[in-house]
Amino acid sequence: MQPAGFGLGPSEVLLVILLLGLPIVSLIDLARRKLTGVPLAIWAVFICVVPVMGSIAYWIIRPTAESKA
Repeated sequence: MQPAGFGLGPSEVLLVILLLGLPIVSLIDLARRKLTGVPLAIWAVFICVVPVMGSIAYWIIRPTAESKA
């Protein structure tokens, strides 16, 4: 029998996936894109500094190599 308070419920699992998985997947996708220089660095820092909001913004905007600043 497992002591009370151990283990993760469905809401905790979702939170862990959101806090860890989404930024990791976003950084992997960012690395596969053909971005270089400043745009790549800005996105990487943004995703690492504000993981959830940065990842969500990244997936909404989805930068392309053609849209270099």
